[in-house]
Amino acid sequence: MERLPPPLVDAVRYHYGWAGKDGGQAVGEPGGVGRRGLVLPLLCAGVDGGPVERGLAATVVGDLLVNASAIHDDVLDRDPVRRGRPALWAAYGTECALMVGDALTGLAFSLLGEQDHPRTRQALRTMSDGWSHLCAGQVRDTGQEGQPRTSPEQAVAVNEAKTARSLRGVFCLPVLFTDATSEQVAAVGRYGFHFGMAAQYHNDLTDVWPTLDRGRATGGDIRRRKMTPMVTVALASGHRDSEPLAAFYGGRGEVGEAEVAVVAGLIDRCGGRAWAIARNLEHMSLAAEHLREADPPPALYDDVLATGARYLA
Repeated sequence: MERLPPPLVDAVRYHYGWAGKDGGQAVGEPGGVGRRGLVLPLLCAGVDGGPVERGLAATVVGDLLVNASAIHDDVLDRDPVRRGRPALWAAYGTECALMVGDALTGLAFSLLGEQDHPRTRQALRTMSDGWSHLCAGQVRDTGQEGQPRTSPEQAVAVNEAKTARSLRGVFCLPVLFTDATSEQVAAVGRYGFHFGMAAQYHNDLTDVWPTLDRGRATGGDIRRRKMTPMVTVALASGHRDSEPLAAFYGGRGEVGEAEVAVVAGLIDRCGGRAWAIARNLEHMSLAAEHLREADPPPALYDDVLATGARYLA
């Protein structure tokens, strides 16, 4: 982080919870976004039986990208809180937050390009592909807000682009800097894709029905009338409650706490919640299958699955 110039590094330290605003007392939960989840791609660097440390630099690159996307996501969604403290845009302003996200992205590409390995160019292409799909997914996601005619297929495609395809790249990066075969890299990528889908369904569910204190406001997706897949499934269910649900998502104006609770109940009764839970479990099962195809050491396979399950608990 010290490679960033002074106008940015203070804001980065704030975002990561290493210091408070303008260098003051740190508040909230320390560490960047996805800190626990990024243990998974690092573990995958041992898929060929070698030491996972070979993938450390590429895992740091993944961390930078995940946090850059989270900073931009908070701006797009106007989420005021992240990890128990004001989100970066709320503390430092939208312009600063956008520039910090861009700077972290540039730093990620720089660090990856400096790696002396035969697969460095492949890694850069992989990262660029994942990042491009994430950006496209975010544009489609915001464009579908308040559009109750969005189909389940369109909503799922957004999740695939903004989360699953980007995480496929994040998971592949550490493995590319090992002696793993191309087939193993591809299998880990498929694991990352399906884990990303499971993680996004988990995120959609816990935004509405939190299981733990996430250090941020809940119900944000409902307040923004975001067309998550489970919402589109509920709207298309034909249940009698799908009509008031459609009226809400086609409406405008501020949404209060009481209305969030009412809409959550409508989604649940129309089958959206049960459908999303089933998809989460389905993708976790597919992720395990593809990880097995990478033929990792048995102990590593068990460790990756257990770590992933804890992350999505």
